[in-house]
Amino acid sequence: MDSYSKNKISVECYNEIFYQLKNDIKTLYNCTFVNRFFCRLATPLLWGTPFEHINLENPKSPLIINTYVSSLVDEDKSFLRLTGIPLELPEATFFYYPEFLKSFNSQVFQILIERWLILMEPYNYYVNYQDKLVYSTYLVSNLLFASTNKLESLNYFRLSSHDRMFFINHKEFVYSISHLVNLEITYFAGANNPNIQEDENNLNNLFDTLSHYTFSIRYVKINISSNYIASFTSRFIESIFNFIAHQYKLEALSFNESLIFENLFEFEEIIKSQETNLRHLTIGGKLKNFSRIVKVLRNCSNLESLIFEGKKGSIIEEDNWGYYDVKMREIPIIEEIDFNKLKIRKIYCIEDCVSVDDVDDGYSNYMYDEQQQEEFETTGGDSSISDDMVTLGLKKILLMTSANLRTLNLGKINTFIITILREYCYELTNLSCEISIKDFWSFTKLLEVLSGLEHLELKLELKLELSSMLNDNYIVTFTNSLPNSLQKLGLNIYSDEDEFITYFLMKLLENMGYNKLFELYFCNEKMIRNENLRLILQFALNRIRYYGNDVRNFKFKYVIGNFNQDFDQALLQNGRECMDIIREEISDRYK
Repeated sequence: MDSYSKNKISVECYNEIFYQLKNDIKTLYNCTFVNRFFCRLATPLLWGTPFEHINLENPKSPLIINTYVSSLVDEDKSFLRLTGIPLELPEATFFYYPEFLKSFNSQVFQILIERWLILMEPYNYYVNYQDKLVYSTYLVSNLLFASTNKLESLNYFRLSSHDRMFFINHKEFVYSISHLVNLEITYFAGANNPNIQEDENNLNNLFDTLSHYTFSIRYVKINISSNYIASFTSRFIESIFNFIAHQYKLEALSFNESLIFENLFEFEEIIKSQETNLRHLTIGGKLKNFSRIVKVLRNCSNLESLIFEGKKGSIIEEDNWGYYDVKMREIPIIEEIDFNKLKIRKIYCIEDCVSVDDVDDGYSNYMYDEQQQEEFETTGGDSSISDDMVTLGLKKILLMTSANLRTLNLGKINTFIITILREYCYELTNLSCEISIKDFWSFTKLLEVLSGLEHLELKLELKLELSSMLNDNYIVTFTNSLPNSLQKLGLNIYSDEDEFITYFLMKLLENMGYNKLFELYFCNEKMIRNENLRLILQFALNRIRYYGNDVRNFKFKYVIGNFNQDFDQALLQNGRECMDIIREEISDRYK
């Protein structure tokens, strides 16, 4: 065997190498110019997900549609010309690109079609525009779904009555989705919609088709709503249930608020149909509206993450709540049942778990009393708090997850929840929450038992009239309660006086050991003060003196909302000499 044969790389190895580059579009594009062999390996990957990596800001992005149009048969090209689209006769393509399609996003596709029409005829595109849009959308989308049998991801968006995706009714559509893995449907039925019956029929047909021709979907996200038509989703919830029940490998489910809210009983049946497969569950809306899910979650033995995507400040209309409240009362919201232990490792719920009365009590004539805190913990908290549906629902979930829980992301929490965490969820490695000053002492007690905590993000609002309660002893106690395992610490501190934030930070860093902490970050603009950065800089320098190792082993991150508020540039430059400094925009951090 000659040396060439010994060192020759097999085609399978090349396939694996290029597959690892599937998200590196620039490298794949460059590979197409190396030789024909590399071109044949890179092109299917590039054209497998053309709508995922496209830069819509690039004026050349609509040329993707032009490439697809070149694959149309002559009859279809002639039809487009008859509508007024001045098609040029492109050279024959080296590949038949539609057959490579693995991922389709209807929203991006529609945008590209519209921009392609403008690109083709920038000055007269508006002439007969609707016909041009309809026919080009119809012909190109049908071409794609008639050509591919490898589709793995389908993102279908219909946000207005003008979004008409004809491909769903194409005769080849059922074959193109037979290997579907990822499905996302976003469908909005707007006000004064004269085609509501058509919408209902389309959705029922879509889910019925999915039920008959897909069996191996793993990830499903459904967001269907209407702000005008009462109980719109109840018209096709049975079709959704049948579709979900026919999937044998389903791992992740995500539903929007109104879809669940209008169909609580059906939603329970959907969860039951996948209780052994389900690993990730995302629920739109707030925890207090879905406390009943606790009952159906008890048999989801492989559930790993539970996410409530309710946004702070969102308001449920009073009329809607009255309707749903009556429906929910038909069965007790939280039943006295035996709860199985679950494998949930991650819970995300940004909703506050503190009732309005509890918050008011905490900020009106409150006198901090350590003995009172201890009595509160001993008795398990005030009954009015424990009766709150948010707190009670969260308590049940925490009891089911207990020692398996590793990541917990919450809004405001009270001593009642803190006590539950301390007694049952002591294996947490990632914790994000907001506490009030009156719960500060109890929170330090929780930290003392979280011996494996690696990442803590804490929001603390320090009102001026209460700031005197948080004296040096409490700040030092909090600092000493931070476990040696802590690697990342995020501070989200608000105060009426910026000087108190600086004072809190100074006492914290003065008493903090170095241990494993390698990242400190600020989560709000109120903390962007040069005095605070100087404290961080001194802390980093002390670490260098303590460890005597690479100065880049410590990171400082902060977020800004606008570029008018930032640290002094000279101070930042000095800081970068002894630590990594990373700036993020709020829009990037919380998008």
